[in-house]
Amino acid sequence: MSAGWPRSVWCATLGCDKNLVDSEALLGHFAARGVALVGDPEDADVWILNTCGFVAAARIDSRDALAELVKLKGPDRFLAVVGCWSQEHAAEIRRSYPAVDLVAGVGEFAGIVETCLAGRRTQLVVDPARARYTGLASRPLLTPSHVAFVKLGEGCNGQCTFCRIPRIRGPLRSRPGEDILAEVTQLVARGVQEIQLVSQNTAAWGRDRGERLLDLVRLLGRVDGLRWIRLLYIYPGLLPVEQLLALLDLPGVVPYLDLPIQHAASRLLRAMKRPGSAAATLRTLTRLREARPDLVLRTTILLGFPGEEERDVEELADFLARVEFDHLGAYRYSPEVGTLAAVLPGRVPDEIVADREARLLDLQAGIALRRQERRLGQEHAVVVDERPERGEVRALLAGLAEGTAATIAERSSLAEVISNDGPLVLGRSYHYGYDLDGVVVLPAGELRVGDRVQARFLAVTPYDVWAVPVAGTSPERARAR
Repeated sequence: MSAGWPRSVWCATLGCDKNLVDSEALLGHFAARGVALVGDPEDADVWILNTCGFVAAARIDSRDALAELVKLKGPDRFLAVVGCWSQEHAAEIRRSYPAVDLVAGVGEFAGIVETCLAGRRTQLVVDPARARYTGLASRPLLTPSHVAFVKLGEGCNGQCTFCRIPRIRGPLRSRPGEDILAEVTQLVARGVQEIQLVSQNTAAWGRDRGERLLDLVRLLGRVDGLRWIRLLYIYPGLLPVEQLLALLDLPGVVPYLDLPIQHAASRLLRAMKRPGSAAATLRTLTRLREARPDLVLRTTILLGFPGEEERDVEELADFLARVEFDHLGAYRYSPEVGTLAAVLPGRVPDEIVADREARLLDLQAGIALRRQERRLGQEHAVVVDERPERGEVRALLAGLAEGTAATIAERSSLAEVISNDGPLVLGRSYHYGYDLDGVVVLPAGELRVGDRVQARFLAVTPYDVWAVPVAGTSPERARAR
């Protein structure tokens, strides 16, 4: 390696938003050492692949991405593979991909940077319980400058029988509340107006430190300039409904909760060792909706768990129909080595799981559309996330043109917008989490990324919205930073 090397680093991130935060922190360590962060791999001396290893499909994606990088690497670049996949499979990666220079696990950002700067070909994997996640407050953002994910802690104490996260990431280690407050204060000073709170299990934050999520969020809501706080990964059954309602009543907290239920069949929930029960969760969600009719609910379901039968899927479908989640993600069971579920009998054939997934997603599409249609004609604050090229949203516009419109005139208006090729922006009202749910499409006008505008919803699909700024109102300009 030549003197002054490396000059630049590029990072690709696979997997969840928590992994994205890790990439940001890692890049921050590089920046602190004078290494430029670039968005084009062709411009970088160091390539970082931050991997996911949660389930088999994620590991396949990681392998495919790595194979492509190895093919393109060349002799003058340093390639590091980090994250969840490499935490457990470092030896396999080094053996299968000799072009990889560094294989590192989770955390250990400073060590990864030191190794890359030195150009050492090695392996850096430690016990996940000892991993050091540093540099979170000063990290560059890979999101638009007005929104950031904030990771409350690391690891998980859950005993879910299908999940390897405690093995990969270690036990729960909540970050001190004062550290999180300091990070959010710095982020807001840099222009962040919205934070999305994440962890493996946000409802468990602080239990290992004697702190309460309610108290933390109350402090965060007092940060001047912070507009929206969004709560993700709240496991049902760990917080009573009174605490959830108290959280929603705090300044800045948007009426949006992500509560991953995984399933609704009682016998499967017991086999999964999930906290709570379907009946208790239904009571909680019913009370939440009664108290907060404006509440948006998001969830995740797991299909194909060993022993899942048609009656279980029907029970889940009935649960979804009764609750009417606004947003739902589905994933298929993967037998993970070392988990209790991996040795259970009753493996469900892949084609049956795929059929069940398709049926439930079709059911959810109908539910989501009905939820969206109730918002037609309403006015909501929308934050602008992106000003895309027209070709990037052509399919999105075509879907909206076939969706439900407030009036015939509005459908004609949307058709005119589609045909005239004018500039558009993509944004979100409080109903949509960043990089999680749908988007609100608006005519661009003078809108910039980070601006907020009051807009009227005029056409919807199960996922997205067409809206126009309310006449006579001016957008709130994003603060320059």
